[in-house]
Amino acid sequence: AETVHPIVEEWHMEHSGLIKMEEQLFQDCAELRRAGFHTSGVYTLHIANLSEPKKVFCDMETDGGGWTVIQLRANGSLSFQRSWREYKQGFGDAAGEHWLGNEAVHLLTSRAPYALRVELRDWEGSQVYAHYGKFQLGSERQLYR
Repeated sequence: AETVHPIVEEWHMEHSGLIKMEEQLFQDCAELRRAGFHTSGVYTLHIANLSEPKKVFCDMETDGGGWTVIQLRANGSLSFQRSWREYKQGFGDAAGEHWLGNEAVHLLTSRAPYALRVELRDWEGSQVYAHYGKFQLGSERQLYR
């Protein structure tokens, strides 16, 4: 079963009883990390201009933590032969193999500077990675380039 980490909610006492204050909304895993969340796992993000919240896997340990995982392919259990619409919206399960979605990645990388870390691990456990200091994905009109 997938565990979704809760985002902090504040409750305050008023004359009529408890009222719920606004939830803290986070747009990426780096914001969560800065707010004190240090456990890797699935979190719900509220990405600006995206129609609904998105469940994402946050890597809070690698290279300082705060990484928003946009793709995970581990064992081939999920087909990545998908339509334009599926790549736009995202597919899979944030706790397993998935693609976050071109629109979400575009909206994230358009609002602030982002880095991209690509990790490759072979069946024997050897691992290499590439780090790109500047990463941005264009809009759908730009064919997500």
